[in-house]
Amino acid sequence: MIIIGLSMLFIINLFYLMRLYDTIAEETAKIALFCIEESDIQELEYRLKANSRLPDEEQSISIFKSMTFDADMSEEEIDGNSEQIMNVFSQLMKELRLTVHQSIDSILPVNLQILDSLIASNFKNKGISADVFYSELVDLKTDRVLASSRPATMQKKTVFYNYEFDTDNNYAYQVYTTSMTGSVLKRMSGMLTSTFLTIVLLGYAFGYFIRVVIRQKTLEEMKRDFTNNMTHELNTPISVAYSAIDTLINFRQGESREKRTQYLHICMEQLTRLRDMVEHILSMSMDENKTIEMSMNHIELMPLFARIAGQQKLKAVKNVDIALGVQPENLTVFADKTHLYNIINNLIDNAIKYSAANVKIDLRSYTDGNNCIISIKDDGVGISKENQKHIFDKFYRTPQGNRHNVKGFGLGLFYVKTIVERHNGEITVKSALNRGTEFVIKIPLQ
Repeated sequence: MIIIGLSMLFIINLFYLMRLYDTIAEETAKIALFCIEESDIQELEYRLKANSRLPDEEQSISIFKSMTFDADMSEEEIDGNSEQIMNVFSQLMKELRLTVHQSIDSILPVNLQILDSLIASNFKNKGISADVFYSELVDLKTDRVLASSRPATMQKKTVFYNYEFDTDNNYAYQVYTTSMTGSVLKRMSGMLTSTFLTIVLLGYAFGYFIRVVIRQKTLEEMKRDFTNNMTHELNTPISVAYSAIDTLINFRQGESREKRTQYLHICMEQLTRLRDMVEHILSMSMDENKTIEMSMNHIELMPLFARIAGQQKLKAVKNVDIALGVQPENLTVFADKTHLYNIINNLIDNAIKYSAANVKIDLRSYTDGNNCIISIKDDGVGISKENQKHIFDKFYRTPQGNRHNVKGFGLGLFYVKTIVERHNGEITVKSALNRGTEFVIKIPLQ
């Protein structure tokens, strides 16, 4: 509906702008004809002055013109109607100018070059930004060009204004100019600018609105996925612990010390797993409130890497090969040991989850200026470029296969990015589908 509304608004604006353009173009044409008329008067004055400098025998101009008026119009009616008086006066001036034309044209022909310059000057004074190419004196009866100011090298132009100065003989000036479109658009510049800005602002507002809606929709989908996944994940240890306790109570398995110990260990493992998941979720909530406490110390990386690699190999159900490399061997970094352990452990855990049966991981660290670089590289399934933009978003999980086959809440990488940033560092990812993934962490040494 918004798109339809904006489209209709644009069409309506376009319609009115076209009507405004036609109106201004018509008005500009009238102004152009008025300028030509004014130039014609000025050119006549020029020739009359030139005539006054001729010898006496060549100066005589005979003017005979009969003018008729409405005989029924009384003097009182003329006195009481100023508009009518102006019309009569205008008609009188036109008739006088026509008479002067007919009288002087036979003595001194029209100077079209001067007429061109006068028209150009009047255009400029009236705010018309159009150039005058040339003008022609034309007999409208026969369409014959009687005189022209067109240079021999200039081709015939198509845009012209026709001003008939001698209605008795049907003589007219055809003044060829550049297009008046520039002048019309210049006069419309305020309206065009405001309309354009309005449409741009509306388009930007609508685009921003759509992005917000899509973002909200995506967030709702991720939260729904998180809720469904959390229900599934939390239900698993609860069900296993419940089954073990039920077996001990109702099936008399507790009488055997060995069985009792076995089932109690199962309960402890599942409850420990449940506690870890709850703590993970709570830690994200604490981070939103900025309540995560950081205990910063100098940490030697090689022993930390070895500890994480050993634990991951023990609990993995796949064949895991983790290559360690630290340069220099005694490299230390100023960080929170628990959180640094968690983020590296989390990234290695993801590398194992999203790899085939045989997993190869490179865990390496080196210095780059005043920064420590930690690289975790695997040969797993990889991440598409489209998904790489979102993997650090809260609740986001890569849409690949059955999500329940790979445990998680979509919080791991969000947690990693959050903790790295709390260390004034940054994390980047390099990956391609079926070519593995490399996470690079950069945090200050001091």
